[in-house]
Amino acid sequence: MAEVREKCEASSSIPILKPRNIFEIEDIGEFDYVSGCKATPLVQVFSVHISTDLDDEKPYKIYGSIRALEGPYPCFDLYHRDPDDSETIWKDGTLSLIGPVGGAIVPSLKTSLDICLNDRIRGVEVVKGELNLDPMTEDSYDTLLKGVVEGAHGSAYVYYTIFKFAVYGSLKVTVNTYDDVDGAYKAEAADIYGSIVVGYENGRRYCTTDEEVKFLETRVFDKSSHQPLRVLIGKPITFSRNVVAVPAYSTLKIQLNLWDSIGKIAGECLRFPAHFTRSKPFYIQTQHAYVAVDVRWYNAYLHIYKGRKVEDVQKKQPRVLQDQPLPASLVPRAIPSKKNICYRGIEGTEIFTISVEGINGKISALCGTIEIDDGFDLFIYKKHESCYETLLDHGLASIEFNYRAIYSTDLYIILNLRDPVSKLEVSKGEVCWSVFNLRSNMSWENKQLCSIVRGRDGYAAVHYALFDNAFEATVEVKLFRDSRPDIPIISYGTLIASNSGYDYSTSYQKKYYKSRLLDWPRDRSVELESGSKIAMLKSKVLVPSGSSLIIEADFFALGIDDAYEAISGTVEFEIDLCGSSTEVIRGEHQWMEIYVTFKNTPLDGNLCNI
Repeated sequence: MAEVREKCEASSSIPILKPRNIFEIEDIGEFDYVSGCKATPLVQVFSVHISTDLDDEKPYKIYGSIRALEGPYPCFDLYHRDPDDSETIWKDGTLSLIGPVGGAIVPSLKTSLDICLNDRIRGVEVVKGELNLDPMTEDSYDTLLKGVVEGAHGSAYVYYTIFKFAVYGSLKVTVNTYDDVDGAYKAEAADIYGSIVVGYENGRRYCTTDEEVKFLETRVFDKSSHQPLRVLIGKPITFSRNVVAVPAYSTLKIQLNLWDSIGKIAGECLRFPAHFTRSKPFYIQTQHAYVAVDVRWYNAYLHIYKGRKVEDVQKKQPRVLQDQPLPASLVPRAIPSKKNICYRGIEGTEIFTISVEGINGKISALCGTIEIDDGFDLFIYKKHESCYETLLDHGLASIEFNYRAIYSTDLYIILNLRDPVSKLEVSKGEVCWSVFNLRSNMSWENKQLCSIVRGRDGYAAVHYALFDNAFEATVEVKLFRDSRPDIPIISYGTLIASNSGYDYSTSYQKKYYKSRLLDWPRDRSVELESGSKIAMLKSKVLVPSGSSLIIEADFFALGIDDAYEAISGTVEFEIDLCGSSTEVIRGEHQWMEIYVTFKNTPLDGNLCNI
């Protein structure tokens, strides 16, 4: 493959090479050190099978529609046929899906598949109903799902997957033929038939049985020799489906088996690792044809925020100079002032969570570094092999923010993580943002973002936000007992921070876009003195202007009667620069006091934390 690529780049003429075995093809685009790939949850619908309760042996002429909806509004057609263009299938047949064109399906509470199918021969409704695509639980992600929609005379079985961290690829295949004498390309059309099937390198990880792997394939081109497709030479082949969702840490496999009137022009399996921009095109050469296969990669953020202003996600304040007062009409109610003015916050980056997962094995232990370069060095994770972290079931790294927040949106997040027990490279690369790409094709500020940084054996998912106007909150927590304060308090539980300006309607948003200030499992309970300050993972949190800080406690403390008592609740802190605010969460005999102080200026002096 390297030989083909070098020759193709060096000359416009295409060398004649013998077709190669699929096992000789190398992976495309692998890097020892990678840039982060922006990813979102995406739905991939693989196939829809129709089963009817009609006993006759006649075929069916199906017409109707399958649409992906966002609330009441259609966003993509996956199937659309008028009665005059009905599709002939037999009982328990599979529909020829189309689309989605120009984007991918993003799961949410409002996302569903609307299915309305009829049989033209019998004049009856076969299936009519909706399939909810909201991933209600964490188990709904990254696994093959089977949804059923019932109708008057049959059922539709939808095979699909909701990928947690995905991009989508747009596939383009062009065919060129040339004269055997002088190698000149023929300016004519060709009759192409055969199949193009796309799948995933690690398909078995999304299934419970080997038999289910076949449902993970998407057939984008399928023509028989009796009904070939007329293709203009040098123009892309028209696909029924040219967009496919791919996990950002995975590899897209494309199996081509194509013929023209002379003979076979492609019979290879190509592999394109998901990338943040575009994979290098692959060239297939036979004695009479030259096929170019190209995949362009996209993220779904433009679709998610399409038609929305930044204010719809976080209410922005006008850009003003530091210490310049805002007009009274624009002063947020959350920042009181004796002079009825307020001061602008700071630009900064909030990293909510960093999750890790293995591709070539389960990640159970973690060591390495996560460094923030925002003009100064800040390590939010730094563990040696000799004192590695044993990961909890949620798979989140214990990132620490106790020295300062990140006072910039122009930064690098540099990851070098590995599993010292299994000897696996988890993540090695960076997430980079600069003033040049913050507002490239959309405003990236104040949005819930995720970037995937791959390693050889796994990946890290960095969930973060780039705030253009935020305030730093310092959180301090103390635990008290109303009697026998001399006896240590054995406790465990979690403290979770979020802000009122974000949407947390899905399980994905709840898990990954909230900050874990404290996370003690029961088998790692901690002994505390009554009234002592709790040492937390994260005591510095950025809160965007116009929002408030919300802290959820799910805590348990051992009482003097040797029984654990719950100290659970939710408290809210509005942004206030006039001093510290205190809220109390009470149990029966023990309670928790939470102190929060806001400020709008970075630390003075040396910001380095090496």
